[in-house]
Amino acid sequence: MRTNKIKIIVSFFMTFVLISSVFQVQTAQAYERIPTAGIAINGKMVNGIDPIKIEGIYYLPLTQLSKILGYNHITFANNTKTYEMTDGSTVVRATMGGTQARRGDEFIRIHAPRWINETAYVSLQAASSLFNSFIYFKPQNGSIQVEKPAQRYRVQPGDSLWLIAEAHHTTVQSIKSANNLTSNIIYAGQILKLPVADQGKEMEPVKEKKPVENKNPAPSIDVARNILNEAQNYIGAGYKFGATLNEAPHLFDCSSYTQFVFGQHGIQLPRTSRQQAELGTPVAVEDLRPGDLVFFTNTDLYSDGRVGHLGIYMGNGDMIHASSSRGVHIASNFLNIGYWQENYLFAKRVIQ
Repeated sequence: MRTNKIKIIVSFFMTFVLISSVFQVQTAQAYERIPTAGIAINGKMVNGIDPIKIEGIYYLPLTQLSKILGYNHITFANNTKTYEMTDGSTVVRATMGGTQARRGDEFIRIHAPRWINETAYVSLQAASSLFNSFIYFKPQNGSIQVEKPAQRYRVQPGDSLWLIAEAHHTTVQSIKSANNLTSNIIYAGQILKLPVADQGKEMEPVKEKKPVENKNPAPSIDVARNILNEAQNYIGAGYKFGATLNEAPHLFDCSSYTQFVFGQHGIQLPRTSRQQAELGTPVAVEDLRPGDLVFFTNTDLYSDGRVGHLGIYMGNGDMIHASSSRGVHIASNFLNIGYWQENYLFAKRVIQ
C-alpha cells in the first residue's frame, strides 16, 4: 500500500514537471520577433525600436519606448515587476501582468504588459494610454507611428466614458459631443476623438494645499532670496526630459530643477511638476512674490490641459526655469508673452 502511494506521488510529480516544461517552451515560443522598426513622432523618424508580436498584437519594449518619448527617469521594483517613469511632468506606473495602470493621479485601463526574457513589453494600445499618445503600426513602411499629444483614444476592455474623461481631464459630455455619441455605450477597440485641450485646463491642484517640508529656519524673505541666487547659478545648464537628480547640475527638466534648487535650501519638493502643484497655497497673479512657483500646461506634450511645466517667479514679471528649448534661463516679463499667457494655469507659494 505504501509503495503504491509513493508511485502515485512520483507519477504526479513527473506529470507536473512535464506540464511545466511544456508550458515554459510554449511561453518561450508564444511571441514572434519583428525586424527593427523605425519609430516616428508626428511624422518625423526619430529612432528605431525592436517590436515583438504576441497573438497578432504588436508589443514594444517598455524602457526603450519610454526613453524615446522622453520619460528618461525610470525606476523598477523587481519584487512586484513594477515600472515608474516620468518626463518631469507626469509619472506613469505599470505592473507586469496588470490591466490597471496609473498616469499622474488617474487610474487607466491597459492591455496587460508582458515580462519576456527579463524585458517588459507593452502593446501599442497600452503604450498609447500610458504616454498620452496615439501609437499604431504603419504597414506601408513597417514603422511605428506616434501621434503626440494624443488626439484620439482607443477604448480598452473595461473602459467607460467616465474613466476616459477622468484620465484625460475632460468631461463625459465633451467626449460625447466630440464623437456625436447619443449614449454612454462604448466598446473595446473603438477609436474616440479627444476634446481639444483649450476646452479645459487642469485647475484641480490649485485647490490643494499640502504642507511643504521646510528645514530652513531663516525668514521666508531670506529663503526666497537665497533660492533665487542659487537658481541663477545654473543658467545655461542643459535640458533633458525626465532628468534625474544624479544628472544635476548639468542637466535638468523643469521640476528636477526646482526640486534641486529648493532642496539646496532646506525645502523638499516632490519629483514632478504635477506633484509640486499640489503643495503650498494658491496665489493670484497680482500677488506674486519672488520664490513663488508658477505653473503652465504644455500643449506640445499633453492634449488634456494638465500641468506640464513650472518656473520660479523672480519679481518684476520675470521667471527663471528650465525649458526644453533653451535649458535654464530667465524669461523676462513672461506673462506679457503670448505663449506663456495662453498656457498659464496658476501659482503656488511654498515658501511661508
